[in-house]
Amino acid sequence: MILLFLLFIFISHVQTFLHFNNNTYIEQLPSNYFYSFIQPKPVPEPYLITINEELMSLLSISMIDRRQMAEYLSGNKLLSGSQPAAMIYAGHQFGYFTSQLGDGRAVLLGQLNQWAFHAKGTGPTQYARGGDGRAVLRSSIREYLASEAMFNLGIETTRALSLVGSVMLPVRREAIETAAIVVRIAPIVAFIRMGTFELFSTRGQYDQVQQLADFVIKNMYGKTLTNKNRYNLLLIDIAQRTGKLVAHWQAYGFTHGVLNTDNMNIIGSTIDYGPFGFVETKLQGYVPNHSDDESRYAFDQQPTIAAWNLAKLRLALNSLIDLPKPINEQYEFWLHFNRTYDKLMRKKLGLTYYMQSDKWLYEEIIRLLDLYHIDYTRFWRQLADDIIPIEIQKEYWYSVYKQRLTSEGSYAKKIRRERMNRINPKYILRNYMAHVAIGKAQKGDFNELDRLLHLLRHPYDEQPDMNEYAQVSPEWAKKIIISCSS
Repeated sequence: MILLFLLFIFISHVQTFLHFNNNTYIEQLPSNYFYSFIQPKPVPEPYLITINEELMSLLSISMIDRRQMAEYLSGNKLLSGSQPAAMIYAGHQFGYFTSQLGDGRAVLLGQLNQWAFHAKGTGPTQYARGGDGRAVLRSSIREYLASEAMFNLGIETTRALSLVGSVMLPVRREAIETAAIVVRIAPIVAFIRMGTFELFSTRGQYDQVQQLADFVIKNMYGKTLTNKNRYNLLLIDIAQRTGKLVAHWQAYGFTHGVLNTDNMNIIGSTIDYGPFGFVETKLQGYVPNHSDDESRYAFDQQPTIAAWNLAKLRLALNSLIDLPKPINEQYEFWLHFNRTYDKLMRKKLGLTYYMQSDKWLYEEIIRLLDLYHIDYTRFWRQLADDIIPIEIQKEYWYSVYKQRLTSEGSYAKKIRRERMNRINPKYILRNYMAHVAIGKAQKGDFNELDRLLHLLRHPYDEQPDMNEYAQVSPEWAKKIIISCSS
């Protein structure tokens, strides 16, 4: 049976570049509420910058001429089976509700089995709100790099399939830039946001809230549930998934930058890479987005904001919640956040069995790293080799940590080092690295982009010829400004 299935997959795709064999979103939901059909607006002379060969192999997609691939992946030509549609949603942005948003510059191209293909930068849609519908090369490179970095760190995320550029299409942001299109791939439910439910609930369209919830249940779990409390279970599951996701962000130092309810999905994966950043020598109050004047989405605020967003989702689902059944999405979120974060941080410390006092160890080292402006990623990686900054060695924390390691008894130091190096990456995507790659790409040189992609696909490996990327960011990097402009 397995051989027949594999043979079917092979025969289905070996002859063609890509054929969409379904599109559950438009097949199971009506267009007059959930989306609008849209034809992507062509870009002049598109060229393929990079394509994710690992994803191509996973999806059994065959390579064709790069110029032809650029035509398809830019939206200039429609792939077989494609019915492009822009998805509508609403959202709380920086705490204030916006009653209608949507894919203003993106289209859902179609689906291959369970995988949805979503192209960003394909021109204005009905939801563009006056925007030009384009994405620039700068932000598109950042999204491509970030999604690959996150995936290979082991953090749930959408993934980029391709990056197409068009030097002949100028796009005005703070300055004139060139256009680009990123095609990202994920299960279709990854593109349903918390704000999608908010759109219908705030309009009093409770039938559509139920339609959407049933769609999510069917496509997230692969079956139709009929039990009365299925929507309670859905909300609980979303809360648990979100808690686990944010715990990974915090453990690895990732800061999303724009945690609006329209930038958080219901499957618990990272989506919409804009003004993100990984913490380096500043943890508390770290804000990569220069537009976030009030530090609402600072690194240390992310768990609280995610819980706030879940409260808004709960309100959006209230018409479906079976009230006699006790449900507390806040409890579920914090329970799974704390459990996951505790597990990850103890692993980062090289600890194998649980002690309640371990929480003090990781909370205190976070405080000390921030106090002494010690690079977050480098500290954890060097900890496995007992390379400890002199400031930390003088702290009470260090003696407690050594005693705690001693308490693990016969646990071999070599094995501990190997395990720690499997959770503490040597390489992360520092903003200056993306900045350099973007600068070269804007001059037509994509070698640095390719080099970074190779680096970030193996973040836990030593890669001796890449050691320069494991160093602290250069002083000039402090002047880099990341904005929502994309």
